[in-house]
Amino acid sequence: MGRTEQKYTKTPTLENEDEFPIATAIPSGTSLTDDDTESLPTASQVGQDPKGAIEEGDDGIIISWEKGEVQPSAFRDKWFAIFFLVQLFGVISTAFALWPSFYRDAQGVMNSSEGSDSDAASQGVDESDQNHENNDIDDGASSMAALWTPLVSSLIVAPLLSIAAMVFMSRNAIALIHASIWISIGLCALVAVLNIAVNPLGSVIFGVLTGCLVCYARAVRDKIPYAAENLKCAIAVVKTNFGLVLLSFGATVSFLGYIVIWVLAFGAAMNKGVMWTETTYDSSDAFGGDDDWTMASSSSSNSNKDLSALGGFVGFFFILSFYWTHEVIKNVVRTTVAGVVGTWWFSPSEASSFCSSAVRDSFFRSTTYSLGSICFGSLIVAVLHIIRNSLRRTSNNRDAGILRCMAHCILAYIEALVEYFNKWAFIYCGIYGYSYVEAGKRVMNLFKTRGWSTIISDNLINRLLGIMCLGIGVLIGLFTLFVSFLVEEIESQSGWAGFGFFIGFVMGLVLSGLMMGLLANAVDSIIVCYAECPAEFGDSHPELAGGMQRTWSQAWSSLELTGQTAAGLHLYS
Repeated sequence: MGRTEQKYTKTPTLENEDEFPIATAIPSGTSLTDDDTESLPTASQVGQDPKGAIEEGDDGIIISWEKGEVQPSAFRDKWFAIFFLVQLFGVISTAFALWPSFYRDAQGVMNSSEGSDSDAASQGVDESDQNHENNDIDDGASSMAALWTPLVSSLIVAPLLSIAAMVFMSRNAIALIHASIWISIGLCALVAVLNIAVNPLGSVIFGVLTGCLVCYARAVRDKIPYAAENLKCAIAVVKTNFGLVLLSFGATVSFLGYIVIWVLAFGAAMNKGVMWTETTYDSSDAFGGDDDWTMASSSSSNSNKDLSALGGFVGFFFILSFYWTHEVIKNVVRTTVAGVVGTWWFSPSEASSFCSSAVRDSFFRSTTYSLGSICFGSLIVAVLHIIRNSLRRTSNNRDAGILRCMAHCILAYIEALVEYFNKWAFIYCGIYGYSYVEAGKRVMNLFKTRGWSTIISDNLINRLLGIMCLGIGVLIGLFTLFVSFLVEEIESQSGWAGFGFFIGFVMGLVLSGLMMGLLANAVDSIIVCYAECPAEFGDSHPELAGGMQRTWSQAWSSLELTGQTAAGLHLYS
């Protein structure tokens, strides 16, 4: 968390047994006086006897929070980082080593195809051919205009619209979260109505889902102000450390570059003859005679190419590399955002500029000391993804049993749970520098202590951010459609205007997704920081802390809080 390290300890035991201290963050070397102890936030449950508070009793649950500690600078889970870098180097070196020969082979095939076509072509070029060539040039110019006009316009407008949306959400967070819930309900009800005549069973299912969403909306309406305050804090973090947007954009560009290298390496490697086994059989024996398959080829034989053992291993390696690298790049951004939020929480002066020291230091830790932990968790998700995709392909086969379909569904839920678990674990890696296993223990403690409140706040905000991305995509698509009609070269070509809308819509989704993804990561980090260190938030950001305390008390009124700020500890009766 920046250059100022924090030591997280528990406060001294209070003499009053009706209250128990909440662990808070104390700078290293700071001694507590009696006055300091009295000012620390404490919590007691209304109408409950908190004696024996650490145990789970019949009269309620009171759970203490073991505070995190900033870990010393050291490489954690380093073997996973080494394995990741080795496989990344393998992909890049394969692309550079094998691509030239693969390109020559592909060029030879193209030249032979063009040669056969040119033999059938006429030798002379008459006037009609010349006109046809000129038309092709004009069509090419129109095609380039149709491509670059919406692309450039969306690159300019989409970031500006995303920033405007962020400001709008900060000022109208509560209303927008309410609206996002009812938009989901309305869409679900619309699908149910449209399926009445076409698919009655589907209509019933969506009708039930609509009813469940209505019940959900009523159940969480008191929690929406608290979620809105979390979102406002996340927006404040991104606005004061806008270099995170460049980091997210750079990560996206890096992954796109990796995709290009991966495609070249994969194509060049799988083009080698040793990756395939050619199985031939005599056509005269196709419907009778000797059924023995041979590896020899003959003029009257049919042949099939199958992956060899080496080809299967190399193919698995490339697929694993693709998923693993994607997860690592994504989680490096998440861990960096968590580190920036932690610095903003405890040392706001170090996280208050476009490219602050918090951004630089957090990115450095994520790509060095915590890289092994990131690679560890990302590898688990990548392996599960490969297995699930394999089961999905086999389940599409009608001969595949019901057990494979069930296994695919179960594995999909397991993968979703691991991904949800990982996103919280990487927050602890980013804030404190824990190893992956230790961060996982902290995540379990988080859910044990805070319960469903964490998921509710996270779900409410993510729904809003998803709808905002979709809305920005549609607006950018309409804007590029309008721009396309203004360009004469595009207007004269039927169909290209619709293509302009598609480019604008996709670019709007991608660019707004970068911004909204940062906000989602920041919200998750703020949830953890508020659970861990509520008192420090009141010192560093009193105005935002006041809103968090007020809305938290309204959302969970069964807990009576005293002290500087609302504790991030939920007690359920």
